[in-house]
Amino acid sequence: MASIKTTPPDGKPAPAAPRPDTPAAKITRFAVGSIFGILFIGVCFLMLSAALKGPDTIVVPSGTGSTGLLSKAPVDRLKIGDPAPDFRLAQLGGDPVQLSSLKGQTVLVNFWATWCSPCQDEMPILQRAYLKYKNQGVVFLAVNVRDTPAENAKSYFKNNNLTMPVLLDPTGDVPGGYRVTGYPETYVIDKNGKIGEFHIGPITTDADLETKLQTVLHEKA
Repeated sequence: MASIKTTPPDGKPAPAAPRPDTPAAKITRFAVGSIFGILFIGVCFLMLSAALKGPDTIVVPSGTGSTGLLSKAPVDRLKIGDPAPDFRLAQLGGDPVQLSSLKGQTVLVNFWATWCSPCQDEMPILQRAYLKYKNQGVVFLAVNVRDTPAENAKSYFKNNNLTMPVLLDPTGDVPGGYRVTGYPETYVIDKNGKIGEFHIGPITTDADLETKLQTVLHEKA
């Protein structure tokens, strides 16, 4: 008796039965899944490490003596070409830093505090500049002023993915020596330890900060 072929109602041939799963296919799927799992865990670990890292630190000869302003404070506001008043401050997560020990490098000093809203507004601009110039002979010092406890600054930097080195001035002695009238204020100090540029108030654009840094970097010795 001849066999009878059946056809589905839609006229299409019935789908082929799935092939049995082989041991080799199972091993392959397991290996691929394991690789992706390990990569995912690695990425998560790196992201978590970056979030918990906090500010970077700089290693320089720290000098001796008490912290605070070390050189005589100017009578009037600082001007371009004036010697930058020397100071020595504790570094968050590192050894104390003395400004004069950085002579020969361009130094950006930013006076800020976590309780200062304009300071918070300009921080992303400073961070981008830090990442761009930190390997080009420019030292960034975020001087945290009258912010106690120090954990405030550390937590703020961690929560906002900021990595500039932070110096701590709980008394406000150093910005007083720079005749700072409000926060934030930023000073770019040239390789000879003199004021090359400064900005009173928040820096509002990357271009503004870029111009000041480039001006000092290209000054003749």
